[in-house]
Amino acid sequence: MLGLATLLVCVSVALFPGLLPGAEIGAGNALTRSRSDVSGTLRFLLRGEVQSTKVFDDLVKIVSPSKVRVFEPYEQAPADFYALPFNAVLDGIYGEQWRVQDEVLLTCADGYQPVFSVRRLLDYKAWLAFDRADAPEFSILKFESGERRRVDLSPYYLIWDNYDDPELRRQGDYGWPYQLIGIDFIRAQDRFPKMTPAAGASTQVLAGFASFRAHCTRCHAINGEGGSVGPELNVPRNPVEYREATWLRQWIDDPSSLIAGARMPALNKELVDRDQVIDDILAYLSAISQQKIPPKAVTRDES
Repeated sequence: MLGLATLLVCVSVALFPGLLPGAEIGAGNALTRSRSDVSGTLRFLLRGEVQSTKVFDDLVKIVSPSKVRVFEPYEQAPADFYALPFNAVLDGIYGEQWRVQDEVLLTCADGYQPVFSVRRLLDYKAWLAFDRADAPEFSILKFESGERRRVDLSPYYLIWDNYDDPELRRQGDYGWPYQLIGIDFIRAQDRFPKMTPAAGASTQVLAGFASFRAHCTRCHAINGEGGSVGPELNVPRNPVEYREATWLRQWIDDPSSLIAGARMPALNKELVDRDQVIDDILAYLSAISQQKIPPKAVTRDES
């Protein structure tokens, strides 16, 4: 006997056999499966203050979903999703004010917290995916800790229109968070004051701070600020205090070359000036090691 999800996939295929990527489905039409199994809400914040909370039924009142084809960076293959145009969702929640903010901070159910500039949203097209159009489950096969694992993406997965865009393809999985539950627009110095280098920091340290936010804070915290998937990197000890620079460089370059099955991924191999980025991150870690917040004073912003 067919399960509900499989039955609805069949119905969707029958209803929309020729639906092209990017074509609107229409909120009133049948989608791939019921959204009644989605728990929680998607929170929209501005500088840490909640502006709105929405469930799926609220979002499709703002904009109609479309079928979107991307090159899935975790699976390294084309994939089809049902998704909502992300900028249109943001316009419906914030109006135009989100467009003049500095950065967007995304929060995922597992504590992953990627940050990227608002400019990226203005330069490229992002989609808020809520289901796969080419598979019965809203999931991906992700290579992690030395093996491929199936990862659930619910409730939302931020994807990018990279299928015909070489630059976005080169960036890999940068800015592709899944299990998305929160969206905040921030200024780095407001959101991460304990992570920010001291006044007078060198150009390299500031570049390292920018690179650390782009590539590392999604998993790691400094002085209690940042992601919680990986370990805190400054309190009580910074890695530069107990590891040689050569070891740290290799660890950032390719963790699995030092520890088999390491969960931490290698820094994006396609990154422009990749060696310089590693040097900058190490310069930042060295500088911030002199700016420790005592453990009792560390607080975590749950927004």
